[in-house]
Amino acid sequence: MADKMFEVRIAFSKNNHEELQNALYMDGIKNILEEEGQLIIYFEENESESIESLKSSLLNEKIIREKDFSVNKFENKNWNEEWEKSIQPVYIRNKIIVYPSWKKNELKNTDDMILIEIDPKMSFGTGHNETTQLVLELMCDNLEGSEEKLLDFGCGTGILSIAGIKLGVNSAVAIDTDGDSFENAKEYFKKNGVHQRIKLLQSGLSELEDDSFDVVCANIIRSVIIENIEHISNKINSRGKLFVSGILISEDQEILEYLTQNDFEVIDIASKAEWIGIYAVKM
Repeated sequence: MADKMFEVRIAFSKNNHEELQNALYMDGIKNILEEEGQLIIYFEENESESIESLKSSLLNEKIIREKDFSVNKFENKNWNEEWEKSIQPVYIRNKIIVYPSWKKNELKNTDDMILIEIDPKMSFGTGHNETTQLVLELMCDNLEGSEEKLLDFGCGTGILSIAGIKLGVNSAVAIDTDGDSFENAKEYFKKNGVHQRIKLLQSGLSELEDDSFDVVCANIIRSVIIENIEHISNKINSRGKLFVSGILISEDQEILEYLTQNDFEVIDIASKAEWIGIYAVKM
């Protein structure tokens, strides 16, 4: 990060959250933090025109109001140092620790724990987002370790693939259409020693030839899950396990109806903040 940065904060509600996320994604913005009802994006000092363009676009499309968009400029800080201080290891149940590389030597009580090293970058899925934690918790609770093949749909950093392999799944296929995610997942599969058991593809689900999955993980937005639910249903084995998140609590009934219509039995629903995670089984 540069010495001088702009911090953009965009307030959201359950009514515009998904539309706002989609707009940012289409604008090429993927390094987004979420905190107390706000999306936070950092721009370097020379990107002020990009900030104005983003604001104008969101206002013109009536996704946000003027008061929802705020910009602050920060100077004379070691941004890398400040940022790294804020990133702490994440503990999932009593099974998994997700940590950044600079915290490796500070880890304690790691006996019998699964260690996953992820340095937060531009890709989604560092373990610090509630939706990622929900899927990891449901996987810890429901994977038996005898499953043969996992699909990580919209893999981001690849954290769910890594967790699946370390929880005992034999092999995985990880897919994402985003180039940054592809490169980051490739790096973290090697760093965590699982690259030989994961096939990584820059691909959407409809183009994927692989099928017969025992486990499918999809930590993405509700609309993408719904658009692809038939593909997921066709690619997962009978009694296969589905773990999904990226769904707001207010959207639960819609997603549950789609799962039921596509032959899934919902076994467990968990929640954190405004998000839910779902564990379902293919009938």
